[in-house]
Amino acid sequence: MDLLELLRSQAKRYRCPVCGKSMADCGITILAQQGNRALVRVTCTSCNDENLLQIVFQTEGEAGAKAARRPAGVDEGVPEAPEPISADELLDLHLMLDGHEGGFRELLRRA
Repeated sequence: MDLLELLRSQAKRYRCPVCGKSMADCGITILAQQGNRALVRVTCTSCNDENLLQIVFQTEGEAGAKAARRPAGVDEGVPEAPEPISADELLDLHLMLDGHEGGFRELLRRA
């Protein structure tokens, strides 16, 4: 099974976070793939909401080996943020990125 088929089979399990419709028929575009990572654009066919996803996949053998190497008691969850990103911060970021046409370094120099 190739990556696109795998993503399509998994999409059936999800609903659009905006309109709540099933993602079974969503648009899936693989933008980049390197090794076990892929950058994917998923578009809801009902409301056209787009999301960029970074997919990291592993084989069953890799999963078992990683679990065996993990020290007992280590929690690999998401680190706690001091405070959530506010709507105003998100809008500021959107405005900053709106007209940007350069690379990542130029973007950091602007900030």
